Amino acid sequence: MIEVIKRHLAERNMLKTAGLSLCYLAKKGEEKCVRAAEAIIQNEVMDVIPFLGEQVCLYMMEDPETITYLGILKKEGCELNAYRFQRILLDAGTDKVSDFSYEQVKAVYFDPLVTDGTAYSYMKYYGEQNVSKEEKEQLVKSIAMCMDVLDFEKAGEKDRMLLVNPVFSSELLLNLLENVNNLKILQDQDLMELVNTLAGYEAEIRSLNQKQFDQMKERPVEILEKLRIVTRYIEKENLTDGLNLWLWNEALYEDLCKLERAFTDGADPAEVFSSKVSYVNTLYQNPLSKISLSSLSEEKSEILLYAITQKKKAFLNLINEEAELFYDLPNASMLLKKEVYQEYINLNTLNRKNLKDSADLILSRDRFELLAKREHTFEELKLLCTAKEAVIELYEHLTCKSDERLLVLRELIKRECVPHSFWEGQIEPLAAALSKKPLSRWIREDFWNIPDLSYGTALWLLVYREQLKGMEKEITMEQQALYLLKDLALVKECDSLSELKEKLILGDVSWRLLKEKLSFSEEFVQNNAARIGNFLFVGGAEIMETFLERQPSKIEEIRRLVTAELLGKFDELKYPSGDLMREIDFEVSEEAEKEWKIDRTFTSKNLVLKEETGLLPVMQIGEVPSYSCLSYRSGLNSDCLLSCFDSNKKFFFIRKNGQVVFRAMIRLTKGSYVGDRMRKKIQFADLSGAGKPKEEEGEESVLFLERYYEKNLTNEEMDQAVYLVFVAAKEKAKKLGARLVLSCYYQDDVKTKEYIKSNYYLYISKSKNGSQYLDSLYGEASVSDSGDYSSNIFLLENKEQEVAA
Repeated sequence: MIEVIKRHLAERNMLKTAGLSLCYLAKKGEEKCVRAAEAIIQNEVMDVIPFLGEQVCLYMMEDPETITYLGILKKEGCELNAYRFQRILLDAGTDKVSDFSYEQVKAVYFDPLVTDGTAYSYMKYYGEQNVSKEEKEQLVKSIAMCMDVLDFEKAGEKDRMLLVNPVFSSELLLNLLENVNNLKILQDQDLMELVNTLAGYEAEIRSLNQKQFDQMKERPVEILEKLRIVTRYIEKENLTDGLNLWLWNEALYEDLCKLERAFTDGADPAEVFSSKVSYVNTLYQNPLSKISLSSLSEEKSEILLYAITQKKKAFLNLINEEAELFYDLPNASMLLKKEVYQEYINLNTLNRKNLKDSADLILSRDRFELLAKREHTFEELKLLCTAKEAVIELYEHLTCKSDERLLVLRELIKRECVPHSFWEGQIEPLAAALSKKPLSRWIREDFWNIPDLSYGTALWLLVYREQLKGMEKEITMEQQALYLLKDLALVKECDSLSELKEKLILGDVSWRLLKEKLSFSEEFVQNNAARIGNFLFVGGAEIMETFLERQPSKIEEIRRLVTAELLGKFDELKYPSGDLMREIDFEVSEEAEKEWKIDRTFTSKNLVLKEETGLLPVMQIGEVPSYSCLSYRSGLNSDCLLSCFDSNKKFFFIRKNGQVVFRAMIRLTKGSYVGDRMRKKIQFADLSGAGKPKEEEGEESVLFLERYYEKNLTNEEMDQAVYLVFVAAKEKAKKLGARLVLSCYYQDDVKTKEYIKSNYYLYISKSKNGSQYLDSLYGEASVSDSGDYSSNIFLLENKEQEVAA
């Protein structure tokens, strides 16, 4: 044991003396480490070892003969170049440097023409070759350039000797050298002369690709001849651009022939080589002659290259005539998308307007991927560019003629009736239906029985037309259509609409609860089954039951309202004899009362305004078109909702594509410039006649327009809706003989002189509900407020303006 310990200690001391780290023991074992240490000490190179890297030391342990070479080199040289020796060993990799004679190693080690980085490769592949000084210098340069891409081992000796050619010290052939067969091809002297000539130009030429190389090998003599002719026309500063463009186009001989003709005819090389487009334009005899082709973006260059090479003459003529419109196109324009002009549109079909419109058309990737792989018209792409993904998907399923598809598309976009997405199986039946005729014709010809049908609901009727079994032909309200679409499972169980209504009366949970709370007898249900079925069919039971859950104290009012609705006598409940005058405490003429009861309709473009007093539409004013505190489901002031059925209250509902998008309350009441106390003040008679009663101190009939609620209207449509409300309110007020007063909510919408802002007293009418919610008078008005005046700042019709007019 002691002997072993002594031996280990001696070995470790030897390693330290040799300059070797003890960590090498774990990596190479004692035997190799001791052998290397002995060789280091014997050859007296201990001082060199610290300057060699770990990998070199490990290498020498595997090939200890190299230590002997190192010792001899140290003795023969004035000063040992440790780095050069290290590079030779490292570059050897798995080769054994000791397989080479010392004389070979010595020759390359001391050769000043061979660089450190090429020393091993030169020794291995060219050390025994008899080459001149010039050839050696070239070989060293070529090895340095090619050593990372060329497999010298696979290349035969004859092919390796090609590296004496200067082309190999340039980057021209770098991309080709991984394929050693290309070296064999370069044995062709004509081809070698061509690539040497090309590499010899004072230009930064990109490396050749295989296609370019293959063209050169087919006719090297002809290409070289034309190349020498063409380059004589090119100034030095244009040579790099010129040669790179020539190679880029990959039609080497043909391009040289065309360039020779062009330069012979006086073409300016600087202009020809200013861009890819200018280069190709020259080759195709200048179809773009009226515009500047330099400094174009990549996107604009690509579309022009495509148009020139594909001979899109009409489009090129358009660009010549409308260069400024082309320059103004943003790079993100739909027209500049390569896939668009290559696969989806024929550039020759475009006109000036199309080019101008393209500046605003941006086609995103997600929409682009939905387009069918076929040629589209510009109008199609223009519409699809901004359409929802679901619209694009639906459009590409249409099978009708192009102009008919376009008609369908315009209508779908205009009416905004397509959902954001479809479920599986929904698009096919819809596309089949719309391929027969547009949605408007379906509404007009097949769904005429539903006057208030929106385009959105009509679309879903087409989706589920087969499942509906013709029941859509028997309904008269959109709400009924929505109920059918909501409960397709129930529709499936029924063979007719009447059977469906019977099942509703028997099975609707909301109706069962409502009937019980309102104490409707079976006799009442049987006598009014048809109207009850219709009531349930439009969701009436669910609305009234939900309201009662929130406002149980209103059960008697709800009973009366629902009873009147189910008896078909809701107008009688709304306008009982004398109620209008009692509510506003003001004389109303028979003609005015008759006019007040008429629900008029007004239209402006795609907006339709209708006066509304119906039970279910009014019950939903807190939900439609937008949520408010009067929501029957959860509104903070839902206890005031039933006051909306007072005789003096109505609503303007504005629909767009059948959907309610705007609503505002109108109230028939009375008003005055002075309060009730001032008006009732007793004064001495003025017998002089100078103190006539002031008109402004009296009461007058007033039609008041409350603030509006809206949803899903553009700014332009919003202006249109407010204008429509003003027109309807003015006409109503005129027919009633009442002054029109507006909430100050409209102050930004009225003309300055048409209305004046003033403090004014409005009468709070008596309400059958007790409390009522009035936006213009700070919200809820209680029973104690009813039957009295309240003042605020309002917008009043300027009567002086009317007289002046």
